[in-house]
Order: sequence, then C-alpha cells, then structure tokens
Amino acid sequence: MGFKRIKKTNRYFFLALLILPMLFPASLPAAEADKRWDIALGESIHSSPAIGHDGTIYVGNSDGNLYAVNSAGTLKWNFPTQGEVNSSPAIGSDGTIYFGSDDNNLYAVNPDGTQKWVFLGAGNVILSSPAISATGTIYVGSSDGNLYAVKSDGTSELNDWPFSADGPITTSPAVASDGTIYVGSQGGTLYAIESTGKLKWAFSNNNTIGPINSSPAIDADGTLYFGSDDLKVYAVKSDGTLKWASSETGGIVLSSPTIREDGSILVGSGDGKLYAFKNSDGSQVWVFSGDGGAIRSTPLVASDGIIYFGSDDQKLHALNSSGTEKWTFQAGGTVSASPAMGFGGDIYVGTEAGILYAVETASERLASGLWPTFHHDARHTGRNKTNVGPTAKAGDDQTVKSGNTVTLNGSSSSDPDYGIPLYKWTQTEGDSVTFNDATSVTPSFSAPSVDNENKTLIFQLKVTDNGGLTGTHTVQITVEKNDEDKGCFIGTIGN
Repeated sequence: MGFKRIKKTNRYFFLALLILPMLFPASLPAAEADKRWDIALGESIHSSPAIGHDGTIYVGNSDGNLYAVNSAGTLKWNFPTQGEVNSSPAIGSDGTIYFGSDDNNLYAVNPDGTQKWVFLGAGNVILSSPAISATGTIYVGSSDGNLYAVKSDGTSELNDWPFSADGPITTSPAVASDGTIYVGSQGGTLYAIESTGKLKWAFSNNNTIGPINSSPAIDADGTLYFGSDDLKVYAVKSDGTLKWASSETGGIVLSSPTIREDGSILVGSGDGKLYAFKNSDGSQVWVFSGDGGAIRSTPLVASDGIIYFGSDDQKLHALNSSGTEKWTFQAGGTVSASPAMGFGGDIYVGTEAGILYAVETASERLASGLWPTFHHDARHTGRNKTNVGPTAKAGDDQTVKSGNTVTLNGSSSSDPDYGIPLYKWTQTEGDSVTFNDATSVTPSFSAPSVDNENKTLIFQLKVTDNGGLTGTHTVQITVEKNDEDKGCFIGTIGN
C-alpha cells in the first residue's frame, strides 16, 4: 500500500470519527430525578418493593402475581396466585420471599421463583405485609381478624396462636428487639403480643381511635408511632401508655410513619400533606403541602437526609431534610405504594397504572438505624433488631490473558438482616485499569498488556449494609501474556 493510499484512508477514518457520534450519539448517564427504566407489570401496584441480596426487586400486583425484576429493569420471573397481591413482600435471611394474597394464603417463594410452601390457615384475604422475627418466625395479619405466626417451614406456631383482634388486620406487624409483636386493627386498637401469642397489652385511648390502617414504627426507646382514621398520629410507650397524640391532620392517616436519625417522625395524610412531628411531644416541625393528592405512601429517608414518597397526585416527591421540595418525578399513574431504595440509591416505586419505575437519585442508601422506610428496611423484615454487619466476598482469584475482559464477582457477599445496597470496588495494586461500573456487583475491565513477566492486580470490594456497617474483601488477578496477540499496524497521517 502506497503512502498516498494510507493518507487518504486515514482521512476517511478520522472523518468517520467526527460524523458517527452525531449520527449515533452515546446515551448519557441518568441525572438525578431521571427515569432509569420502567416496566409494565399487569395491573395496579399497591405493594411496596422489597430488594433481594443480589438487587432483584420483588413486588406484588393486583393481577395476582408476585413479580421479580432484575436491577436492570428486565423481568426475571412471575409467581401466580389465585387472588390480588396487595401485600408487600418480606425477604428472609436465606432469600425466601414471603407475601400474602387475596386468595387467603401466605406464600413462601424461593429466589428462583419456585414455591417453597403455602400456608392455608388464614380465613380471609391477606392485605397485611409479613414481618420476620430474628428467629425466623413470620407474622402476618388477616382480614379475618387474626394475627398468624408461621414457622419458617410453613407450619403454624402453637401456644396461643393465632391471636384474635377486635377487627380485621390490614396493617403490617412490627417486631421489637425483645420479640414483642405490635399490630393495629380496624377496630381501633394497637396490640402488644408476646412471642407465645399471649396478649401483653392493648391500647385504644378509651375507644376514641378510629380504624388503624397505618403500620407501627418502633423507636430506639421502644416508643411506637402509628396513624389512624381519626386524623391523628399517636405515640405509645412500650408499656402501653399514651406518650402523645398529635393535633388532627386534614385527612385520615393511611401512610405508615418513618423515623429520622434526629428522632422526628414523618407521616403522610389524606389531606395531601407530609408532616414532620417531634418525637418528644408531637408538635409539628414542618408541613409540606403537595399538589392536592392524598399521601398514602410511606416516606423513605436516605443516608443524606433526603425524603422520598409517592402521592395520589401521580408524582414521586423528593424533599430536603428541612421539608422543602428538591424535585418531583412525574409517574404515569397514582403512587399509593411506598418507595424502596436499591443499589446505589435508585428509587423503585410502582403505580396504580401497573408501571414499576426506577428513578435516579443523588443518594447512596437508606438512612442508618431507627425506622427509615416502610417496614423498617429494604427487605421489609419489620423488626428493629440490632444491626449485624455484612460480609464481603470479592470472588475467587483469577488468571487471565492480557487484553481479555475480566469480570469480578461480589455476588457471594451477604448480610444476615437488612441487606446490602452499596458495592464499591477499588484497585489497590498493579497497572491501573478502568471499570465499566465500580459500583456494580459484577464490574468488568480490560486486562492490561504484558511484555514478559506476569502482572498482578489487587482489587478490594467494600460492601455497606442498610444500617451503615461495612465489610471488605480482596481478590487477586494475575495477567499473563497473550501469545495470540501479534500486534497491529497503525497508519500515520501524512503532511
């Protein structure tokens, strides 16, 4: 090939480099408040998503299915029942997914979508979301007025179980660190129940409380917070006595409370407002007024203090810690379900139009401790047991050829209670490489070139759980010379 031919070819090559990006522009990373992806899932979504250890999103649908969606937004599997699934799923430490259905059954499903067992003991529809004790017992309410206790093998606990309330139980139970179970009823009573099923105490404020559709949240000192159809929020001490009752909001309180790290209580109301109350006396810290739609969604608090919640105004709202609006995301339907936060701070939320959204945020994970989201944590365990830290596993050491694509694997990392939302890979030794995504569970990179001697690369994986505790582990990659690499000819541009 002559010099002129090389010169002409290279001119065409560089001209193509200029033109192709204009014809096929690269997609830009999602910005805060942007939709990362969405997926249509049957009918209305009233269920709040739970997040598995590998980032899988589990959510119920009124079409009678539990859906599993990959963190990239593609359908993994669906598990059918014979009734609507409005119950929010809860995930056990072994990855089992528990949820109720309008077919009166409580289901246990394996992470691969196969049925583990079904509990047939409930006498009416199950709208309640299960709670999981530290010993693995599953507690769930039923519209037949009973609270059931089910062992991890699907059989009923004995002693005084099931526990009978004064009305249907549509709320989700909460489990304290001492094993006490708390749940509200449509009869207007908050119950404290021992692990044996025996009544510890009942609180009804002299029968003045309306039906309770708000699930309780448990503070560090054992105080319980919940809303009621009488338009108020209540704080009840762990001995069953009233600490305070808020002034009336402008609507019934269907939203469940969350507790911020400063101790203040957040709850939405049917009047379209989100309230922040002092935990000491119930006085208002601030009130945020939305666009008129009732707020049934439970607010979520992230580690940077930002508050996320849905509304009947068809929006996902993000507020600053002071109660001022940071941004809104317009969804394609009413957002009555509570949001969940997944890997790297993505918000997942469903709508009554049947769309599950993933929305980009600037947050990294849930706030630490207390009760920062619906049913306490990303797995919806419904318990405030002392957090146990995660275990990082960076995968096996590998030997690879230069120029090959190398994939690291942190999927064996585990957390015994509240889940891992944040993975972070860093290189600590060797020729510098560039990850395609350093926050992925399985990031990849191109192995560097090798002249004679093998090269050693060391990488550290740091995992952070939803309580803020961390774990680290390292992996070694040995890079050998690629004998098939014979080099390549690169032309130069003439003058």
